[in-house]
This record gives sequence, structure tokens and C-alpha cells, in this order.
Amino acid sequence: MPQYDPILILVGTVLTASLVGSLHCAGMCGGLMLFALGADGKQQSKSSKLKLQSAYHGGRLLTYTLLGIIAGTIGQALDFGGSFVGFQRAAAIFAGVFMIGFGLVALMRIKGIHIKHVRAPKFMQRAVEKGQRRAFALTPFKRAMTIGLLTTLLPCGWLYAFAFTAAGTGSPLWGGLTMSVFWLGTLPVMASLGAGIQLLAGPLHAKIPAISASAVVLVGAFTAMGRLQAPEMSKETLGLTDPSAVPTNPDETCPLCEAGLPMDSAPITPKDP
Repeated sequence: MPQYDPILILVGTVLTASLVGSLHCAGMCGGLMLFALGADGKQQSKSSKLKLQSAYHGGRLLTYTLLGIIAGTIGQALDFGGSFVGFQRAAAIFAGVFMIGFGLVALMRIKGIHIKHVRAPKFMQRAVEKGQRRAFALTPFKRAMTIGLLTTLLPCGWLYAFAFTAAGTGSPLWGGLTMSVFWLGTLPVMASLGAGIQLLAGPLHAKIPAISASAVVLVGAFTAMGRLQAPEMSKETLGLTDPSAVPTNPDETCPLCEAGLPMDSAPITPKDP
């Protein structure tokens, strides 16, 4: 059975799911993003638009990555605690089950089944509202950056579903990478929306919610099964092993070591031909 690079599986799966469901992000954050970019009818130069886009999406990237690092740290602590009771990969299993549940609930809502939404904590709502009010008084660049930073605090189940994937890696490093890849997948649709371009309109648009929910279920299944488990950090996985090192046999003895002599103190005497 062929062996696949776990890093490529992690990046590829998250990126694909994020691309598929990125229209959800456009619907959730589109209006806020247009406000951040100053799309109020005023003419802007191409360079100005590019700067504002960079500020907004750069702010998103920063807090998305920070969220992934925090989630990965929590997952690492969960794995560490689970190892004491013989429960290996606790973070990945918990994250996978949560994502599968989230996706199934979304599919049931699409089918018309009424399921109550869980509201964001009050402190997050207050932080977003306060930050948005202050952003009104900022210069365009700072406004775009501030609103981009605040995007992570919005009550977005799609975003936090992938934060659970980041926790499932059980590593701050790979958790941050997971959310950075998630951000990358949302970038094409979000950037095109900011430029006034509508992508994937038409019949496919109506099917996006079901496709997005199915993608979450798929990622959750991969996470629970360990397919998205990040590799352990070691010299071997990082490619830092010394190829010139000579393997030693633990059964062999070293006369110099037994005599208490350092290796470089032994005289080298040539043998007679």
C-alpha cells in the first residue's frame, strides 16, 4: 500500500475544502469586507485598492494563524493528558467527531430541520462591536487592517470548524499551518469579491451550502481517522539526519573507551605490509 506524505494530505484536504466552501465566507463577511475596503462609491486607484486588500487579508491571516497556534496548543495538551489514561490521539478524535457533527447539523438545516444556533460568547460580540465602532474613525489602511483582524472573532461556524481541525493536529506549528492554508483557500473568492467580481454564480451557487457541509464532514472523518494527523517533529521528519554518520553496533565494545582514553589521544601506528 503506497505511503503518502501526511503534510501533503493535511494541506491538500484543508485547502480543497476551504476553496469549495469559500462562498460561505463571502456571504458571511462580504458586507463587512466591503466596508473595510471603503467600497462606498468613491473612486480609488488600483494601487490604493491593492493596499487595502493586502491590509484586510493580511489582518485575517495574522489572526487565523494565531487561532491555529492556540488550537494546536490545546490539542497538544489534550493529547498529553490522554496519553496518561491510554487514550492516544485524543485531540484528533475529538476534533473529527465535532466536525462531523457540525457538518451533519448543517445538512439537516439545509433539509429544513430546525436546529437552534449556538450564539457566540458575549465578550466576543462586545469586542467585535467595539472594534468596528473604533474602525470608523481610522484611516482607510488602518480600518481595513483592523476589520481584518476582527474577522476571527465573528460567530462563524465554518471558521471554527477548521480551528478544530487545527486542534486535531496536536501541534502549535501544524495548527498554525492548518489555519494559514484555510485562509489561502478563502482568498480567491474574497479577493475577487473585493474587486467587484462575482465568482461561481448561477446554479452552483445554490448548492454551495450542501457542498460546504459535506466538505466539513469529509475533513472531520479524515481527522478522526488520523489521516490529517501532523507528523511528529524529529530530525528524521525535518531531514536533519547526518547522512555521513556511521551506524554503530551496540554489541561491539570499544577498547579505548574501556581503557578510559579519549578517542583522539590514541596513537595511530601503521601496520607492517
